[in-house]
Amino acid sequence: MMVIGVFFALQFLGKLKADCIIEKLSSEDERIVKRLSMELHTKRRTAYQLEKMINHLLKTEKYDVKSIAGLCNVTEKTLNKYIQGLDVNLEWIRRGEKTGAGRHAFTDIHSLNLSEEDKNFIADLYINRNINKAIIDVIKKAAKEEAFEDIPEENIKKCLSQIIDHQLKEYEQVKEILYNNSLQANYNEKAHTFMHNLVLNLLKRIEKSFKNKYYVNYVSIKQRDQLNKLLRSLFILLNPPLKWSEFPKKDKLNRNPEDETG
Repeated sequence: MMVIGVFFALQFLGKLKADCIIEKLSSEDERIVKRLSMELHTKRRTAYQLEKMINHLLKTEKYDVKSIAGLCNVTEKTLNKYIQGLDVNLEWIRRGEKTGAGRHAFTDIHSLNLSEEDKNFIADLYINRNINKAIIDVIKKAAKEEAFEDIPEENIKKCLSQIIDHQLKEYEQVKEILYNNSLQANYNEKAHTFMHNLVLNLLKRIEKSFKNKYYVNYVSIKQRDQLNKLLRSLFILLNPPLKWSEFPKKDKLNRNPEDETG
């Protein structure tokens, strides 16, 4: 059938003769190796298609990673990018191929030290193209942070959502989210130090704005009230008023709580 097709193609082109190379009939596996060798270098096929070809060869048991790498003139590391994801959720791959989502990100999601529920949450967003590989890389890096390990399981999804919602590329902002969530769960010195230094830096930036006379001199009465209200609120958070139960006993002897007006 192929010979007939070539004949008509030459006839259409007006060729009276052509040089032909007759090769020995090869097996299906040999043809896949030849095609794979070409595709790994030209990268015209998707990662999904390359993965299927490699998996087919490995299942025959006639080939292993080393032999395929040698025949295709690539490194074993190149092939391992496709092989490492063999145990990835097949439903993710099926849906991802349909939506055009990149294949390798699923391997990264699968390898995250998260619950299956949280992995599915991230995979769904990626399949639906709400997040890209760059955000997956940020999440992968964040999940390895010490602060991430201190976040309770029930708060992990909230923390991931904060990173995803902001589509953060600046990693210092990601660390802020991690340490803030960590410190909300429980006190730890490292998270506390990070947040304290962050607050100091923010206050220095505010101070710098206040030193700008063209800002301060033109603040309206309404704007000044807004600033004063917010600053008072911050001071109350930093130095909350004592409750009656917290007063020292000697002060309680001299004061009657029933006489207080609040």
